[in-house]
Formats: sequence, C-alpha cells, structure tokens
Amino acid sequence: CPIGKVMLGKVGSSRRHATGEFRTGELPPSLSRVRDERTLDGTLRSGRVLDFTTTIRTDLKLLLIGDSVMVQLAQSFEEIVGGVEMGSRRVIWNAWRGHDGGTAVAPTRGGGVSASWRMTGLLSESGRGKRPANDPGGGWSDKDIDALKTYAYPIVDDGHHGIGKGNSTIGNFDVIVFRVMHGWMKAIEITHERLVEAVRLSHELLGATTVVLMTVPFTNNVKTDQDMVLVKGINDDIREIARNWHSIKGNSGVQRVLVLEYGTYYSHITWSNARHLGYMNVSHPLRATREVFDAEGPTFLQDRLQDGFEWSPSIPMVCSDMASLDAQRKMCNRNHLFMDGMHVCPERVASRFAAGLACLIGCAFNGRGEMNDNTGPRNNVQRQQGLQWEVEETKVRLCERECNEQFMSVMPVEESWIDTNTTLASFSK
Repeated sequence: CPIGKVMLGKVGSSRRHATGEFRTGELPPSLSRVRDERTLDGTLRSGRVLDFTTTIRTDLKLLLIGDSVMVQLAQSFEEIVGGVEMGSRRVIWNAWRGHDGGTAVAPTRGGGVSASWRMTGLLSESGRGKRPANDPGGGWSDKDIDALKTYAYPIVDDGHHGIGKGNSTIGNFDVIVFRVMHGWMKAIEITHERLVEAVRLSHELLGATTVVLMTVPFTNNVKTDQDMVLVKGINDDIREIARNWHSIKGNSGVQRVLVLEYGTYYSHITWSNARHLGYMNVSHPLRATREVFDAEGPTFLQDRLQDGFEWSPSIPMVCSDMASLDAQRKMCNRNHLFMDGMHVCPERVASRFAAGLACLIGCAFNGRGEMNDNTGPRNNVQRQQGLQWEVEETKVRLCERECNEQFMSVMPVEESWIDTNTTLASFSK
C-alpha cells in the first residue's frame, strides 16, 4: 500500500487521480507492540503484533491458488521463502499484461518450491477450458497445469546458492492452498460439493496429498447481514470438511485437509482498528470467541463509506482515524492494514499469514513419515493403524488450533522469537 496520497484508477491512466485521502503508514498501538495483554484464557501476553517480518525455509512444493488477494499474499510469501534473496522467482505466465497468472520460486530457501496460480473460482471440472482469470467463472486449462508441473529449475545445495546438482521440474505438489474466492463466486455457489471437488482435484490434477482451505473473511463483498450468515455457513462447512475428511475422501489421494482461519485474522485486525477508532461495545479480539464475532459484527461492520461505489468499504476496516472522516462520510484517511475493503496491505499483514501457513503445514509434515490410512477393510493390523491415525489426527488438530490461535490473530509474538532470528520450517521428512 503506497504511503501518501490515495490514488484512484489504473497506474498510467489519464483518469488516475487523487481521492483527497491520505495513508500515513502508522499502526494503531494495539497492532504494533503490546505489554501484558490479557487473552481469553486469562494469561498475559506481551510482544509484537504486526510489527515483525517472517523468514521461512521449506523443502516442500507448495501451490497457492486464488484471486487477486491470493496473488498479493503469494507474492509476499514468495519473498519470505527466499525468492528475492536467491533470485529464483519467475513469472511463468501473465494473466494479462503486468499481472501474474502463474509464478514460481524454485528453489526456495530450503530447496522447495512456492508457486501461485491466479483463478477466480474454486478448481472444478466445470472450469476446464473456460476463459481464465481475470474473467469470472474459474476458468483454467490443462496447459496451465502443464506449465506449472513441467517448470524447470536448478537444484542447489540446501536451497542456497552454491554447487549445482543439475535441474529438476516441479512435478507433483505436496500442498495446495486455496483462498475461497467469495466475491468472484456468490456465497450460494460455494457449496459443500464445490469445496470437496476442489480438494479432490488437488491430487488428481496436481498430485497434492495435503490441502489447506482458507476461511472467508468479512470484506466489501459481504454487503448485508444475510451475507454474513451465508459466509458463516461456508466457514463452518470448511471446518467440517477438514475434520471429517477421513470419512469423506473415499479413494482420494488427498490425505489431510487443514484450515487456515484467515477470516478470523481479518476479524482480529478489524476489531482492533474499530476499538482504535472509538467504536463502542466492540470486544478485544483476544478475549472474543467466534460467537462474539458473529454477534458483534452486524452492529458496526456495515458502517460504510458513502462513496457511491458498488463495493463501499467498511469504515472500521479501512479508516485510520475518525477526525478525517468528512461530514458526508464519503472519505477518510486510510490505514496501513487494508488497501480497500478486500485487499490487504501486505507489508503489514502478510508476515502473520506466512507464519500461520508455515506453522500449519508443519503440523502435517514435520517429523512424520507416511500417514497410515484405514479406509479399506479392516483386519487386526489395520485396526491398529486406524487407532494410530486417530492419535495422529488428534495431534494435528491440536497443532492446527495452536497455529491459528498464535498467528491468525493479534496474539503478540514474543520478542525472544524475533531477537533470536527464529526460522519457521516445514519439511517433507
């Protein structure tokens, strides 16, 4: 998000103009560094909230699929895994001039791959052959998949510059991450069947054994209280699919579905900013349950800028202060959290996203071998494997919860993690 005058219109266009608003780049104190902040369980936490950067090492092959918001996050993630440091980021194809369609950082720091694929709908057979992004409908083609899987890159020692070990192609991915594209897709189109199909196709088309589904946040696409109810239903379904995937999956090669609580992350940031702006009866997000967010959201999130646009943003989401809000409530100075009512300011928001994603993937991969499966006919050995799977599943879900609570929130990050240059790692073995 550029600091200074807020501009409207495409860069280079003669119609581009200043809106009269300003972005300072400052964070509310509650989103910078905090001391002795009380959490839901009563413990006191101190540390940094959004005022830190993230470094990640991985030897896994990751693919992030989604719309322009996911492209933002993927670009930041690619830098965090070493794309700039190693000079290994490439645009495989453009969606249109100057806009990423498919990208890859190969190798990452650690020797893995981080790729992205712009798409306007959940991966579905119904999208095969349709016009691709940025057209609606989630169109994709086999040539896109071929371009990703056959992308060639040099293998180097431990993912660092050094003695080369030849070349490799990406081939199959280990993990697919979906940003569920609410906005491009109507809420009623994001059905249980579409979500399950996207998960299944992640293995059938791209070879992935683990899928991460991001919950849907409040944005300017959530225009009514009824939309909030529908989004809540989508997120409940995402969590249900993840918890019950073992009984849903049948013969799918996807072994694990994880949930990244991206919607909760937006809520934590927006609630914090709302309190900073002086909105009353807004709970501190660290002391709020999901039910509290659902109850309080309709009481203030629909307070929108009256800017005359179809997708007017929520004031508590995008404004930096109330003093700059004009009498007609058409404009305000903007914060350094959200570019508009949907896109983020990745300089501030992406580090927690990346840390949460790395932590979550580590739940499924770090320190484990091949996951036992127990979907077939059971004998005594298989029953023992089934019990082992259930124990592992319990551990993974606990880990998933801890990752989301720490990073998809405004939970302070301890200074000791930052001062010691802690590196988050996700490894295949």
